[in-house]
Amino acid sequence: MAQISKSLSSPTDMNSNKSSMLSHHHGNLWSDDFIQSLDSPYGAPAYRERAERLIEELKHLISGYLEDGCIDDDLMKRIQIVDTVQCLGIDRHFQHEISGALDYLYRCWNEKGIGLGSRDSLIKDLHATALGFRALRLHQYNVSSGIIGNFKDENGHFFCKSTGEQEEGGDKRVRSMLSLFRASSISFPGENLMDEAKAFTTDYLNQFLTRGDATDVDEILLREVKYALEFPWHCSVPRLEARSFIEIYERNDSWLKSYINQKILELAKLDFNILQFTHQKDIQLISRWMTQSDIGELNFYRQRHVELFFWVVTGTFEPQFSPSRIAFAKIGTVMTILDDIYDTQGTFEELKIFTEALKRWDLSSIDRLPQYMRIALNFYFNTSNELTAEVVKKQGWDLSAYIRKNAWERFVEASLQDAEWITAGHVPRFKEYIQNAKTTTGLCGLNLIPLLLMDQLLPDNILEEIYSPSKFHNLVELTTRLTDDARDFQAEGRRELASSVECYLKDNPASTVEDALNRVIDIVYVSLKELNREFTKQDSVPLCCKKFTFNFARAMQLFFKDRDGFSISTQEIKDQIFKVLIYQVPL
Repeated sequence: MAQISKSLSSPTDMNSNKSSMLSHHHGNLWSDDFIQSLDSPYGAPAYRERAERLIEELKHLISGYLEDGCIDDDLMKRIQIVDTVQCLGIDRHFQHEISGALDYLYRCWNEKGIGLGSRDSLIKDLHATALGFRALRLHQYNVSSGIIGNFKDENGHFFCKSTGEQEEGGDKRVRSMLSLFRASSISFPGENLMDEAKAFTTDYLNQFLTRGDATDVDEILLREVKYALEFPWHCSVPRLEARSFIEIYERNDSWLKSYINQKILELAKLDFNILQFTHQKDIQLISRWMTQSDIGELNFYRQRHVELFFWVVTGTFEPQFSPSRIAFAKIGTVMTILDDIYDTQGTFEELKIFTEALKRWDLSSIDRLPQYMRIALNFYFNTSNELTAEVVKKQGWDLSAYIRKNAWERFVEASLQDAEWITAGHVPRFKEYIQNAKTTTGLCGLNLIPLLLMDQLLPDNILEEIYSPSKFHNLVELTTRLTDDARDFQAEGRRELASSVECYLKDNPASTVEDALNRVIDIVYVSLKELNREFTKQDSVPLCCKKFTFNFARAMQLFFKDRDGFSISTQEIKDQIFKVLIYQVPL
């Protein structure tokens, strides 16, 4: 939360309320001319036909590869196929084959783990067990993390073989620790063994990278380790992961000796570029929408329409979900304007009038407001009407009142409460702050309208399981707010009147700033585990909707991994946008 302007503003001066907060962000990085110049050839029918032929060929190859009785019942090869197509972002084409492989794996699963060879192998293997555990848990199979304890000695060290025999060489041990590290990220609250595994493998892999013997390990494995440490599970959003693993696997000459692997990589590259063509068309539509609207007259807010699109497309990338992606970017743009008005522009008296006008859908009182507020209100009204009409058409019933109350009114009411606290110099209690601040994340709109525009009819009972007041929605709001607060505080040491850090210190006067910050980070850590459990549990919510909401939270962790990458997107986020949305993969 930022500082509210104390001065009265002229109704005609859109720049009179600039605050020091404006120095914490920059202007638009993506001109409409640049966006409209994007011209990928991968929308041509020939590329799609080639991809369809590859998919059919691979379905035949994989099915034959994974049939019961083939390949000596090699569980490891089944798991590797599943993991590979997921990392490369093409798993959606092979759901039947993946389901068959995982069903077979689950039938072979036991409390001691699994081996590299047949289902009856007496020697259990950490690499195979950790990779299998991760695949099964992510696909909603009920597996216990206790299985990892079979590979832990009395000193708290993890080893590769259940027999306790002498450890194998460098590549094998590093690969096992990498698989355990990846598995430990899909943990639930209370799974202390997973915490131990994560701490052990993080330390092991970091030490491995700094030791001289890292040069003795396969270069491809080295690149996988670096990626895993830089982008842990909650930061490794699907599109970034796919692009990164394409670059890793295309250098793996040993892996590419297999014909099926050659075809998998060929499809992954082609599929990535075909999807990128669709994504670029989405961005061009959003950019043109921006340039043709009245908000071109406003220069105080964070212009982040491309960053917002990147936020959603990293996890919701399938062609059929273009309406949801476009809606997300539009809603995010409106909410960013509103957020910056409440945070940095309006006086409290202006904000009260502004809030009532928005809630009542009433333009009669806006003559008393500055010009920039009038423009913002009109932009909000037009965008809200447009998106609500799309929802009504998609869902088949009138949701306009529900959307207005839950997506928009909740957001501005919470924003006004923030402004009131700041104006009064009031620091609320931690619990009171959290309850209000979760709503100011904007997820009340960002997690509603796009869900309603997916290819799913969402009656009330289903909507309540993924949207407010569901535990799933609450956890995403909570992790979003606290991640934002912690990163801002770490980056700048800002002592805002009301942030989670300041409110915790008020409740716990004997605590230090470091104590408060650690407490906030710990809540995020535990909440992300809870989110894992909500995501992987079986319920009636369509999987595409669960993925949309879950991947919003993961993209938040990516954006704020190194800094506030939304306000300052000139560094890592800009590079990642080029990597995912601009640069094609060479075939």
